[in-house]
Amino acid sequence: MNIISVDLPWNPNNRGRRALAIADLDGNIKVMPANDDDEMLRLITENIEQESCVLLDIPIEGCEELLKKGEYFRPADKALLCQGISIQPTLNKDVNKNKYKDRGKWLKKRIQSINQGKRIIVQEIYPYAIYKFLAYLKDRKLLQHLDSDRFDALLDDGFRTYWPPKYKREKNREKRLENMGYLYSLLTDTDIGLNFGIPLHYPDASSNLGQLSDEYDACLGAIVGIYFANNSNYACIAGDSKSGNLLILADQWLAERLA
Repeated sequence: MNIISVDLPWNPNNRGRRALAIADLDGNIKVMPANDDDEMLRLITENIEQESCVLLDIPIEGCEELLKKGEYFRPADKALLCQGISIQPTLNKDVNKNKYKDRGKWLKKRIQSINQGKRIIVQEIYPYAIYKFLAYLKDRKLLQHLDSDRFDALLDDGFRTYWPPKYKREKNREKRLENMGYLYSLLTDTDIGLNFGIPLHYPDASSNLGQLSDEYDACLGAIVGIYFANNSNYACIAGDSKSGNLLILADQWLAERLA
């Protein structure tokens, strides 16, 4: 069993901007880029194991329900927003931008069709929610509690108004480098427990920050996948299978408010 976390663009015609983080249950992890969907699917196929958990950073379920209701956010999206976790609308007011709304569902079926007789799980994730959760705990020196068998209330009301350093939307390159350095320190924190066979790239002046941020997002997805595969109480599925759900990290405080 392994975890294959995939960060990908909503538009399949965008070249590059795909990254896979492949991890085992002990946190050993490797990161690899893909230039297009064909290469991405080939890498998934080559790395699938029995009971693999494939995680996709793209809406999978619930788009049809939104179209029927004329809405843009799924119930799970709204629940995250209420807790201060910003998220893009699943559908856009400009109908021309919704032409790829079925991309997640199509990819899920495609991955399940190439499972080579292996039982696999394909699940939607949201890396920013994972990032905000981990960053809040790191800043308060609470990360070590995630390894506990207990299921504690680690967050509080301050979580809603807490904003971790922006590593994708920061327009100033120097500030963005600094913020990505923060995320790098989070991903390599010993309390997280990821073991990079090939060292994770550190952001510097020569870095392709777009590609590097995709790789970091894939690593964030791998973290929640590891907790999920190890049956940790801190792996939480927000939402339902019909209207859309996302696998994220949540403590007792957040899980109660997302239910």
